[in-house]
Amino acid sequence: MIEYLYYFLTAFGVLFAVVFLWMGATYWLNSHVEDPDGKARITGKCGDTMEICLKFEQDQVVKTSQWTDGCAYSLNCVHAATQLAKGKTPDEIIEIDSDQIQKSVGGLPIDHIHCADLASDTLQAALDHFMRHQGSKGTAS
Repeated sequence: MIEYLYYFLTAFGVLFAVVFLWMGATYWLNSHVEDPDGKARITGKCGDTMEICLKFEQDQVVKTSQWTDGCAYSLNCVHAATQLAKGKTPDEIIEIDSDQIQKSVGGLPIDHIHCADLASDTLQAALDHFMRHQGSKGTAS
């Protein structure tokens, strides 16, 4: 009986260590933007949620972060959206649409085109958040 308890505790310890290391690696490898200037989190009709954070300096995106709980297509699209936004001004980001995101990832199957749409919508919502935040800064001065 003690032998089974030993095996159970060992298996539980190994499982705990694997989960802890996986969560730590996921957090460490994903970029984070402290105090973002623009941020949006949108859940699409498919159930996938995407989050994009933008940091601006001198009216250009200098740092981005992204997150999704969706499939690999969602991950690729949200990553492509943030990469397309880097170094761009708000006026240039407005021009980024789902077609550019699809081209950036090398195309999408017809049943995953909504991933590019969601990434585009999330990017535009983050930009909108930035623009509203800038407007409130301007009126406070």
